[in-house]
Amino acid sequence: MLIKEQLQDFDTLSFAEKSVAEKLLELGSDIKDISVRELASLAYTATSAVTRLCVKLGYKGYNDFKDAYLAELVYINNHFQHIDANTPFYKGDSLSRVTSSIAHLYEETTKDTLSLIDYAQLIHATSLLNKAKHIYVLCIGSGIDIAKVFADRLMRIGKKVTISDNQNLQYYQSYNADKDDCFIIISYTGTTSKTRTYFENVVKSEASCIVITSVGENYLSEKADATLHMTTREKMHSNIGSFSSSASTMLLLDILYSSLFHKNYDENFAKKKQLALDYEHCRLSSNEVMNED
Repeated sequence: MLIKEQLQDFDTLSFAEKSVAEKLLELGSDIKDISVRELASLAYTATSAVTRLCVKLGYKGYNDFKDAYLAELVYINNHFQHIDANTPFYKGDSLSRVTSSIAHLYEETTKDTLSLIDYAQLIHATSLLNKAKHIYVLCIGSGIDIAKVFADRLMRIGKKVTISDNQNLQYYQSYNADKDDCFIIISYTGTTSKTRTYFENVVKSEASCIVITSVGENYLSEKADATLHMTTREKMHSNIGSFSSSASTMLLLDILYSSLFHKNYDENFAKKKQLALDYEHCRLSSNEVMNED
């Protein structure tokens, strides 16, 4: 969950903490040069209320919180300035406008996703996949279909991968995890109870875990071995379709596969080509561009 969303969740806050949260939302990036004493004064409360709120949100104190909040605001204010990920087109738009809007949404999603990549995390995730004896992909919802393409690609270069859209099987896989396995868990919110249960099973087994999730702190990203952040612009329910998060997930999985492929480029290329030739030796096309030399 984004810090901004946590600040708007007044039900969990005391009166004094609510006053601080409202002032933080009002000030936005202007808090950069505001001290804890100045913020408390502006919110008509004590510095202890500011500190309590920051700790409640998972930070050591005000300065720690401020750095994270400012970084989040930079992310929120970057990209997606001229298109809404929730409603990229409207009722009165022409078909050509709808088409161009979706194309523009994909462009913005790509830029946004690339801006979120932490290369140290990507390198570590690639290393975990490379040394894993068996890879499992766990996901609830439509993301599982995107992940199946990723799993297919991994199997074509010789990796052992298991993926299932059956939630019972996903639970069994996580429950029976081995320390030499690597799990990829995909979750937009990172808060669903089943996903959390899968994750806890994996952690107990000492298997490695890569999480693909939204920006902001959540239970999964805090404890995963490696985290890749997807574009976080959509409401959970009030959207036309999860275009942006789906496209971002697909891009991250493509990048993760490509990073792994690149690690042993010649070997993987030869392996993938040979598998295709053995399995699809009779496959031809009337389009000369597609045919092998």
